[in-house]
Amino acid sequence: MSFSDHPSRRRRPEVSIVVANWDGGEFLARCLSALQLSARRSGRAFELIVVDDASTDGSAELVRSRFPNACLLENPRNLGFARSINRGAAWAKGRALILANNDLVVREEFVESLCRWYGSGAPPVPEGSGKRLFAVSAKTVGWYDGRPNQLCMGAAWRGGRVTPAWSDPAEPAACLFAQAGAAAYDAALFRKLGGLSLLYEPGYWEDYDLSWRADCRGWAQVYDPGAYALHIGGGSMRRRFGDDGVENMKARNHLIFEAANLSSPRLLAEWVLRLPVALARDAARPARERRFTRGLAGMFMRLPGALRQRMALGGESSDLSRLRRFRDHRPSY
Repeated sequence: MSFSDHPSRRRRPEVSIVVANWDGGEFLARCLSALQLSARRSGRAFELIVVDDASTDGSAELVRSRFPNACLLENPRNLGFARSINRGAAWAKGRALILANNDLVVREEFVESLCRWYGSGAPPVPEGSGKRLFAVSAKTVGWYDGRPNQLCMGAAWRGGRVTPAWSDPAEPAACLFAQAGAAAYDAALFRKLGGLSLLYEPGYWEDYDLSWRADCRGWAQVYDPGAYALHIGGGSMRRRFGDDGVENMKARNHLIFEAANLSSPRLLAEWVLRLPVALARDAARPARERRFTRGLAGMFMRLPGALRQRMALGGESSDLSRLRRFRDHRPSY
C-alpha cells in the first residue's frame, strides 16, 4: 500500500502536524520521514503541514519533491518561528495540533502517545492538572549525547525569578510547560489564546508563555514520556544568531516572560527589587558575558507589549499556587 493510499489519508484529519522550517534542509527530510511513519502507525487520519520561512537552502524544493503529500506553505519573507507556527495552526483542520521542530526525530509511538489524550476513550488527566486538556508535551533527549532536553517541566520561584524546573517521571504527569517543538495541543484552544505570542520574536520562551496563559485559565497540561523524540537542538537559530546571540535572546525573553505574566504583587515586588542586584552581579562579569544587562535592555524595549498582555491575562489561579504545584521539581539552573 502506498502512502497516498493509506486509510489515514482518505479521512478528514484527526491530527494536524505542523513543522516550521528555516534553512533546515540538512535535517528536515529525516524529521518529516519520522513524523510520517509515526502518524501512519497511529492509524489516525492526519495532515502534515510544513511552513517554510523563506529558506535559501532548497528546503521548499525538498518538501515538494520528496514529500508531495505534505501541505507546503511558503512565507514570502522570513517571518520567524511564532508567526510561521501560527500560520500553520490557522491552516490546520485536525482537532489535535502537533508542533514539531524541524530538527526533531520522533519514535514510532510519538504521534499515538500524544493523540490518545484527545477524543473519546482518552485516559483521565493526571492529578494536579486542570479541568480541560490543553496540551500534551513529549520527552526529548539530545541527538548527540542522549542527555535530557525537555522532561516534565514545571517552575520554581528562585532568587526572585521564575526558574524552569523538571522531573523525570516514568508515567504521565501534570506539567506546567509544554515544549512547542514537541507537543500536541487542542487546536481550538490554541487558536483561542491567539497562538504563540510575538513578544518573544525571533524565539525562545514563547511556548512557556503560551502554557502559562493556558494554566491561568485552568486548562490541563500533561507530560507523556511515551511520546519520545531525539532533538538536535537550536540548529537554525544558532546558525543565524550564533551561540552568544541565542543566549542573549534567552536572557531577554526570560525577563519578558516575567514582566508579561507575573500577577502576584508580592512576587512582582521581589522581582523588581532583585533587578539591581542582578545588574550589579552582571557588571562584575566580562563584557561578553553580561547577558542579563543586555537582556534587561531588550526587555524594556518590549515592555509596552508585555504590559498589554498583563492587562488581558486574568486567570483562575495565583502565581503562588501555580508554582507550589511543582515544588518537588528540580530547578534547571
